[in-house]
Amino acid sequence: MKRSTKSEAMSFLQRRERLLASLERPTLLFAGGFRGRNYTANPYPYRADSNFMYFFERPEPGSAALFDPADKTVTLFLPARSLDDVVWHGESESFDAVKARHGGLSAVLEVEQLEVHLAKLGKGRQITSLAVADHNAMNRARAITGEDLSFDDDARLGSWSVMNAIAQLRLLKGPEELAVMRRTAAVTHEAHVLAITHSKPGVKEQVLAGHVEGTFSKHGCVPAYGTILSVRSEVLHNHFHENTLQTGDVVLLDGGAEDSVTGYCSDVTRCWPVGGPFTAEGRDVYDLVLKAEESSIAAVKPGARFRDVHLQASRVMAEGLIAMGLLRGKADTLVEAGAHAVFFPHGIGHQIGLDVHDMESFGDRVHYPNGRTRSTQFGTKYLRMDMDLAEGMTFTIEPGLYFVPAIIRSAEIRAQFKGLIDFEKAEKFLAMNQGRGFGGIRIEDDVLCTKTGAEVLTKSIPKARTEIEALVGTA
Repeated sequence: MKRSTKSEAMSFLQRRERLLASLERPTLLFAGGFRGRNYTANPYPYRADSNFMYFFERPEPGSAALFDPADKTVTLFLPARSLDDVVWHGESESFDAVKARHGGLSAVLEVEQLEVHLAKLGKGRQITSLAVADHNAMNRARAITGEDLSFDDDARLGSWSVMNAIAQLRLLKGPEELAVMRRTAAVTHEAHVLAITHSKPGVKEQVLAGHVEGTFSKHGCVPAYGTILSVRSEVLHNHFHENTLQTGDVVLLDGGAEDSVTGYCSDVTRCWPVGGPFTAEGRDVYDLVLKAEESSIAAVKPGARFRDVHLQASRVMAEGLIAMGLLRGKADTLVEAGAHAVFFPHGIGHQIGLDVHDMESFGDRVHYPNGRTRSTQFGTKYLRMDMDLAEGMTFTIEPGLYFVPAIIRSAEIRAQFKGLIDFEKAEKFLAMNQGRGFGGIRIEDDVLCTKTGAEVLTKSIPKARTEIEALVGTA
């Protein structure tokens, strides 16, 4: 798969300049460092903090940067170069070379002396920062700024003015960002088709997961998140890959490639039957989910509210579930009561870009603007954002229908929706496929809001039911 070209290079300098113009006081960003897998010398693969990665090309572990709006300067702090490092990791780029490559930097200094440098550069002014997932970087940020930062607390993520400034920059994707996302979509396409065509009774889920992640690696990508591939698709984030496929199973693959250089990614879900076409019940569920997805995508346009896109899918789901005999009543009434969420217990999607759930680390202050708040209703409360859409926004559309034993058999759920749900009929789905149950169906694509509507970035990945059925097991 083709890598980045000069014309598609990220506009890091322009991004830094735009952030500087938005800041009120000196701001320190951290890239984060290596984290030990089981001991410090055996770390997890490094991935920089996304807010740092947005402004700098190929961030080094442990680096930091100071944005000073007073004199419009950006200072980059990198780990010192030593002969000991050369022994194990090879020679690193010199500070002068890094400065020349980035352009616009006032200086490149040793991060080991960060506090000393800041005492000179900050000129006694208050420095602010943002929370990062790396605890060492977080503790250093707390000590330098005096701010009570916490990555797990929306109220303590850092300066709202800084957070909002970065969020506004990252919200709308430019041509160079979209170019990378289209490439990761092409890699994701190849991975999904490989998994579908290798699906046969007797094959282990782990083998299919290997095809998926091997495809990513072949094209210079990594998994954007832990690959979800299972016949137990009623578990939304199922990373267990030990089941063996058998006739009648439905496989769900939720997997996407992340470009290992820039960090931009894809997030796609497809489902398919094993050992033959979908059963009559499976066909009904699949066609309904696809109808809900296509209906939601058709509702995308600038100015549309994302909650309304979610409710559009919910109404389509409710109407289909009524036709299947699982719900009783009128669609609008059932959606208002939340009965549909017993089978569709999550939101319609989330932003995507540098993070698979883009900017989710900023919490609801970014994703629920203008005084909007999350619903407290079961299922609907998991809607990850409620923004008005704008040209250049990228997000997923991913409705799903699931048959979760613990939900369907919950005494609380049965009491709440008595008369609205045919629980006896739902039990029949739980008994399908030699007692393994039906699981569920989710169909997910990555969508760009355009000037006139929507562009599906992942549209090449097969999802028409007959096309999917024709591919299964053909490798």
